[in-house]
Amino acid sequence: MKRVVGSVSSFLRRGYALLFAFVFIFYIGLAVLAPRLMISGHETAGKVIYKVFHFLCHQYPWRSWFLGGEQAYYPLSFSDCEGMLSIDEAAGMQLAEIDPRSFYGNPQMGYKMAACQRDIAIYGAMCIFCLVFFLSKNRMHRVDWRLWLLFGVLPMAFDGLWQLGSQVLPLLPLRESTPFMRTVTGALFGFFTCWYLLPTLEKMLREGANDACQ
Repeated sequence: MKRVVGSVSSFLRRGYALLFAFVFIFYIGLAVLAPRLMISGHETAGKVIYKVFHFLCHQYPWRSWFLGGEQAYYPLSFSDCEGMLSIDEAAGMQLAEIDPRSFYGNPQMGYKMAACQRDIAIYGAMCIFCLVFFLSKNRMHRVDWRLWLLFGVLPMAFDGLWQLGSQVLPLLPLRESTPFMRTVTGALFGFFTCWYLLPTLEKMLREGANDACQ
């Protein structure tokens, strides 16, 4: 029994990054599964996933990817997305009439993923870094905090705060981010955040192991 416990403990010590990657894959997989279930007619199961994700994401349909419909996304009418039907045009109703969490889509539009575009990018990039870190045998050095702030935090903060501020402050020109910007800034945040946190965790684990041996 001790040998089994020791083997499991040793695997967890070496492979925790791989376990994190599976968690992120599972999260994204469920977000994608929800619209696939709706498309295949299993609406009850799909709606259960949507409701669980209510606690994890805002699920605004105009900031989400859609599967199985005419377009991959449906932006707000004032978004800089030429040639795309807006969410209210496609849904056939005014934006004020749309309950973001209860509106999943329809057979013509397709169905939204259970997580928004930025969340999909964040957790996808985190998953990629976790796999890279695992393949490096947990030997990657931590990125400098200034690079994490510059390339990871600031681009997403700027994109998100500019978008939010323009819609609540009348002095700012109205702006809605695009799927491209949400994906790029989300991916940068996810990758650089993991690049900062996982090597930090690895250092703490090694120092703890050294202290235990002394």
